[in-house]
Amino acid sequence: MYFEDFYEGYSFETGKRRLSEKDLISFAKEWDYQPFHLDTSMAKTTKFKGLIASGWQTLLIAFTLILDTEKINKCSLGSPGLEDVKWLIPVRPNDTLSCKVHVISARLSKSGGYGIVKILVKIFNQERELVASMKAIWMLKVRPIELTIK
Repeated sequence: MYFEDFYEGYSFETGKRRLSEKDLISFAKEWDYQPFHLDTSMAKTTKFKGLIASGWQTLLIAFTLILDTEKINKCSLGSPGLEDVKWLIPVRPNDTLSCKVHVISARLSKSGGYGIVKILVKIFNQERELVASMKAIWMLKVRPIELTIK
């Protein structure tokens, strides 16, 4: 797919990914070593009443699920950032995450060499509860013009 395929209003859903307790702790040990992500016993004494995933892990899982659709793999030129990141309810061990992606806006860059697409990513657990959301900005290749010589 290319920029032109990501028109305003286009939506798609991703596959799913289940997170084990080991997944949560392993990520936290390296990237977000706050006790309520690492220590099951201690986490029970917090307002979360148990171990929860790092919000950053939740966002990275969402990004991986989007990549797994192979919709942007050949056209992505990166991203200048995220907006409106919201962690709404905790992701817990054995939750299964999936995403709904909706294109909010799409425009050509001023140079015309690529397109800029803003998407809303909604991240759900297995109960279809919204656990997190974010707006991401993608820079995507435009469809190449094929020249034919007769």
